[in-house]
Amino acid sequence: MKSPEAPLLEARGLTVRFGGLVALRDASLDVRPGTITALIGPNGAGKSTLLDVVSGFRPPSHGEVRFRGQDLLRRSSYKMAGLGMARTFQNIEVFSRLTAAENVALAVPGRDGESITTLVTRPRRSRDSRRRALDRALELLEEVGIARFANEPAGELSYGVQKMLVLARLMATEAELLMLDEPGAGLARTSLDDLAGHMRRLVAESGKTILFVDHNMQLVLDIADFVYVLHHGEIIAGGTPAEIRGNRRVADVYLSGETLLESDAGAASGDSGGNDVLDTPTRGGLRG
Repeated sequence: MKSPEAPLLEARGLTVRFGGLVALRDASLDVRPGTITALIGPNGAGKSTLLDVVSGFRPPSHGEVRFRGQDLLRRSSYKMAGLGMARTFQNIEVFSRLTAAENVALAVPGRDGESITTLVTRPRRSRDSRRRALDRALELLEEVGIARFANEPAGELSYGVQKMLVLARLMATEAELLMLDEPGAGLARTSLDDLAGHMRRLVAESGKTILFVDHNMQLVLDIADFVYVLHHGEIIAGGTPAEIRGNRRVADVYLSGETLLESDAGAASGDSGGNDVLDTPTRGGLRG
């Protein structure tokens, strides 16, 4: 029997304390290469904190994180891209005065810095480097379906288009592991379907690995290979989408005893704007 492939990312026993508050308690997870792994949980469950720790933006009080077997806790967050990791944040961050293409081009690796010295001593090399980066940016904007906005200032784009722009910029880094914080937040159903398709293609066609946090249960259950559930800083369940759907403890936490499968069916029948099970207040206080 073939042994399972070693995890690309491993987190073990992560605990994060803010004074007397425990934001994460002994949390462990594995992200295997070529998969989509999701983190779900109510507001304040510790999802973004966990993502901050594994991406190097916050040190844990205890625990360890390894990427390709390398200890990450001794490395600064700005070095993560060089290791093959990149992430987005909940708040959309674009350079509003730059065009969409320029925003993406900035993330393309291998660009020569446009310092005064470079422009004066190697102007042709600088121009060629910028042209290659812009060409690559246009390819990525085409991939995510927003090439028609390439020359528009990023700050004037709609929220949904900016979401796709941020995804294209993440793709431009050429990182192996892409980490996304709330990629589906605020998107209507059509845009969610587009996002799901892009994420699947990144894994199937580009060989990427994705770890993402989202409240949208439909998105999570549609595309994730494995799902971890956080509650009060603890991982209370982990499994395939089918296993999470039928997990009684998860149902008790989120839906006061209803199964996720039953609630998904009800949400799907009445949904017209992308508000799925985990986007809607429930008796379990999911969004509160």
